[in-house]
Amino acid sequence: MNQRAAPYVLTPDQARSHPGTFPPVKAGAADTGGLLTVTEGVLGPGTPGPPLHLHEDSDECFYVVEGRLLLQVGEDRHELGPGCFAWVPRQVPHTFANVSASSVRLLGIAVPGGIEELFAEQTAYFARLQGPPDLAELAAIGARHRGRLLGPPISVDAEAAANRP
Repeated sequence: MNQRAAPYVLTPDQARSHPGTFPPVKAGAADTGGLLTVTEGVLGPGTPGPPLHLHEDSDECFYVVEGRLLLQVGEDRHELGPGCFAWVPRQVPHTFANVSASSVRLLGIAVPGGIEELFAEQTAYFARLQGPPDLAELAAIGARHRGRLLGPPISVDAEAAANRP
């Protein structure tokens, strides 16, 4: 996959590919010749992120645009505010959550590109879900995209989140 897209510009509410996928894809593998995927997501107040997981073949980084994100990398937890950046190499367990009372907006980059296929399959699963997610099904989706589920998401205490900035 060496071909790259012609230059393009997106408005804040536009996604480049995989409409309706969370997080919205701003540049995908098809745009970048497979080099990377760029997403921009918003997590509402007190919202858990994905279960603790790792990617076998993808490095990820996160840049917090606004709000406060609790990021777990391995056993360590870090609270990231606006302007904070985190690098998560492949095969390193990680998860995140918004444990505050305001939304978090973050930019995510995965290298190489292609993680948008995982996000698209997960979004489709959540769209048809009735009841709580089945961790075995999420693990199977992750495995199809060279990821491994390792544990639960960060627990979000709604009352504590409401009292955080």
